[in-house]
Amino acid sequence: MSAHHVDYGAKIANAPRAIPGPIKSVALALLVIGLGSAAFGVATDPTRTAGAFITNFMYFMGLSQGALMLAVASVITKGRWARPIKRMAEAFSLMTIPMYILLMGFMSFVVLTKAHVYPWAYDLESMPAHKHTYFQPMFVLGRLGVLNGLLVVLNILFVRASVRSDMGVAKERFGWEPTGLAAMIAGIGNWKGEKAEVEASQKFQVNLAPPLAMVYAVAFSVMAVDVSMSLAPHWYTNMFSAWYFMSSFWTGIIWLGMLSLLFKKQLGLDAVIKPAMYHDLGKMTFGLTMFWGYTTFAQYLPIWYGNMTEEIGYILLRTELEPWSTVTKAVFMMCFVMPFAMLTSRGLKKTPTAYLMVTFLLASGIWLERFLVNMPGVWMKETLPLGVPELGMAAGFIGLLILTVWSFMTSAPPLVFTDPFLQADPDHVHVLPKSQQHAHGH
Repeated sequence: MSAHHVDYGAKIANAPRAIPGPIKSVALALLVIGLGSAAFGVATDPTRTAGAFITNFMYFMGLSQGALMLAVASVITKGRWARPIKRMAEAFSLMTIPMYILLMGFMSFVVLTKAHVYPWAYDLESMPAHKHTYFQPMFVLGRLGVLNGLLVVLNILFVRASVRSDMGVAKERFGWEPTGLAAMIAGIGNWKGEKAEVEASQKFQVNLAPPLAMVYAVAFSVMAVDVSMSLAPHWYTNMFSAWYFMSSFWTGIIWLGMLSLLFKKQLGLDAVIKPAMYHDLGKMTFGLTMFWGYTTFAQYLPIWYGNMTEEIGYILLRTELEPWSTVTKAVFMMCFVMPFAMLTSRGLKKTPTAYLMVTFLLASGIWLERFLVNMPGVWMKETLPLGVPELGMAAGFIGLLILTVWSFMTSAPPLVFTDPFLQADPDHVHVLPKSQQHAHGH
C-alpha cells in the first residue's frame, strides 16, 4: 500500500443514514409549493402552465443528467480531482427517473388531446414540408420515449456499478445494512469479496462511460429540438442541440458545486472535499461559461446578418420587444458578463463562500435563459409571465432534487471510498522550488 494511501472508509463510517429533519422539512415544503403551483396554473391558464413545465423540465432534466456527466467524464479520462463529489453526481442522475416519467406523461397528454402547445400536435399540416414527416406526433413521442428511456437505464447501470462495491465493503467493515434508494439500485447479493468487486466495478464503469456519453449527446440533441425548438415551428439553428446538451453539463457542474458546498458538513465530508477541488471546479465552470457565451453568439450572428424571415423573428422577439428584451439583457449579465468577471479571479475560485455566490448567480441566470428560450413560444401577451406557475414549479423541482440527492446520499456511503482513483496518483511528481525542498524534506 502506498505511503500516501488514505483510509477514506474511516471517514464515512459515521455518515448520516437519514435525511436531517430541517432539510427534509424544507424540501417537502418546496415540493408542496410546486404541486400547488402546478394545480393553480392548470386551473387558471393551462397553456401558460405548459410553458412553465417545459421551462422547468428543460432546466432540471439538464442539470440532473449534466451532473452525472462529470462523473462519466472523470471515468473516461481517469481523472481524480472530481472523485470526492462523484457520489453526489450519481445521486443527481436519479432525478432523471421522475423527470422522464413527467416528460412522457406531459407529451402523451399533448399528443392525445392535441393541446395548443406545440403546432405539430394540433395543426401538423401548417408545418413546413421538410418538417412534416419528422414531427409526426407519434414519431415524436416514440423517439423521446426510447432515447430518454435508454439514457435512464444506462444511468442506473452506471450508478449500480459504482455504488455496489462501496455498499458491500461498508457492510463488511462498518456493519452498514443496505437500505433505501441505493439498496434498491445496487443490491449486494452474490458478493464476491472486496478486491473482485472493486475491480469489476471499475471495469464496468470504464466500458459503460463512453456509450453513456454518446447516448447523452444524442438523446439531449433530439430532446432540445422536440421539446424546445419545436415550440417555434419555422425557426431552427444547427447549433441549438449542442448548445443545450453542453449547457446542461455546465448547469450540472454548477449545482454540484452549490449543493456540495451547502451539504458537505452534514454529510461528514468536510475533510475530503477541499478548497483545491473548488479551484478545479471553478476553472471548469469558467471554461464552460466562455463556451456558452461563444455558442450563444455563434447562433445569433448568422441569423442577424442573414436576416432570413423564418429565423430573424425568433431573435427580434427576444432582443427587441418587451418584456423579453429586458430578460435577454439580464440573462447576458447573469450567465456571462458577471460570472466571467468574477471567475477570472484565482482566489475567488479557491474561496468556497465566494464560489458559492457565483453558483447561485449562474444557476439563477441559466434558469432565466431556459425561461427566455421556451416561454415566448406559448405566451403571446405583452406582460411578463413570471409568477406562481413558473417560480412555484421551480421551487417544487428544487424540493424534489434535494429529496432525491439526500435519499441516495444517506442510503449509500456518500463517498466512493473503494474507488482507487479517489487516492492520490502514486506516479505524480510534485516539483518544488529549490528554496522549499529542504523544508519539505527533499
